[in-house]
Amino acid sequence: MSFQLYKIENKKVQQLKKKTANLEKEIQKLFENNLQEIFGITFLRSEYAITDKYGGRMDTIGIDENNSPVILEYKRTTNENIINQALFYLDWLMDHKGDFELIAREAAGNDIEIDWFTPRVICIAEQFNKYDKYAVSQMGRPIELIQYQIFENDFLGIDILTSIEGITYEGKKEVTEKKEYDVNWHTKKGTNLSNELFKELQEFILSLGEDVVESPQKFYIAYRTIRNFACIEIHKKHLLIYLSIDPDKVNLDNEILRNVRKIGHFGTGDIEIRIEKPEHINTSKELLEKAYNFIS
Repeated sequence: MSFQLYKIENKKVQQLKKKTANLEKEIQKLFENNLQEIFGITFLRSEYAITDKYGGRMDTIGIDENNSPVILEYKRTTNENIINQALFYLDWLMDHKGDFELIAREAAGNDIEIDWFTPRVICIAEQFNKYDKYAVSQMGRPIELIQYQIFENDFLGIDILTSIEGITYEGKKEVTEKKEYDVNWHTKKGTNLSNELFKELQEFILSLGEDVVESPQKFYIAYRTIRNFACIEIHKKHLLIYLSIDPDKVNLDNEILRNVRKIGHFGTGDIEIRIEKPEHINTSKELLEKAYNFIS
């Protein structure tokens, strides 16, 4: 896919020229300095060295909004080795959980609980080809391809080429433990009413775009594109939705809305919506679409 970016001025469009980074390191630094803003990832280490017999260095390691490990690998131009590296680093990570947890605790505190069921590798390059996309889709492994383009006037374009919806890590070895929480696990906590409300919202959220990934976590169900834009908790008499929208840019006069920027809660997002009856659905859909459009 080729990025084209245009500036609209006085109802006329002007195509912006593309720029190419001189060094792969420039791209790495650009993304590392903005991991939270772009991906919702907390930076842990850069150029993390592997000391096993095969050696190597992971470009960037971090932890995402759902406490899952993330490895990021960068290439200035397309390179077939990046996917092979991703597979190797993913397996290495799962064989060295203790090493990663020590690093994560240094950054996020000793009480952090790592979700080892949904680690992923994000491969970032200026261009991937159709064979790269096909290879990743056939592997069934948690590898994402992100394509970027830099334009004049310091504009950055990002495109999600592959997602990992429904994939949990199983690795090389026989799995003896399965993730205990999925969507059905969450709906068992609800009632007929709250589950009916959830199903309507779930269908709406997944219809927002092909890039939406549904990711059940221990305390909530996250929905993300490049990062979380909504998290839903299912309760007996209501749903709680947390949206990644700036509360200062939303009219919060509606009684079902609340600014939780300074209030502790599960999930990500600073706006809470409390859904108790079907009449609340339309308000939530409008804000869900706004959150999706902002993140994607």
